[in-house]
Amino acid sequence: MAYLLLLLLAQQCTIPGNVPPTRETRVDYKNRDIATDYYALAVSWSPQFCNSPAGQSARNRWQCEENRFGFVVHGLWPQSARARRSDEHPRHCKAPEILSTETMKPYLCTMPGAQLIQDEWVKHGTCAWPNAKAYLQQVETLYRNVTLPDLKGGRTTAGAIKKTLVDANRSKGLKREHVRISVVSGNRFSEALICYDKKFQFAACVGEGTPDDIEVSVAGKR
Repeated sequence: MAYLLLLLLAQQCTIPGNVPPTRETRVDYKNRDIATDYYALAVSWSPQFCNSPAGQSARNRWQCEENRFGFVVHGLWPQSARARRSDEHPRHCKAPEILSTETMKPYLCTMPGAQLIQDEWVKHGTCAWPNAKAYLQQVETLYRNVTLPDLKGGRTTAGAIKKTLVDANRSKGLKREHVRISVVSGNRFSEALICYDKKFQFAACVGEGTPDDIEVSVAGKR
């Protein structure tokens, strides 16, 4: 209980009074007829994003300056086990739409960006959920059902980050094969994928991600 209280204190969120308007999601490619074999919850390390040029722009001030996030949700992605490239997964399965502020606002502390929510629904959620509310509620349920510990800034390995996540959720059945680590240029830790079967039970991820023995850098929280 004390550990969970520390997590709550470490990551506090105040929803902005005025949610910025969003633009229509750009369609890059459409894969409407590809079956979903499993799902991946992408949990991003917010300090890494906030160190990037995009994170330091004015439109992301709420995430990176006004709040103090650790792990946040990047998205929940329907995945194809046969895909070998990112453009071979289900994507853009319905016509683009602009979500209302009322739809997005309850989920901004989990996915801290109105445009992020807009884009993730249109790109990924439309391929497996009947509407944005159902998608966002599923995201929220999965996010609340895993323990996402704070990470210390500095050098470590991809395997050590994976172990930290597994150890925090071992009692819930999370195993190493259920987690995939991703880095960006310079081997900077970016996010972890937690994989689920079609009943949203933990499942093995397809592909290895960043090998366990690769040394990575973790951005420290403010």
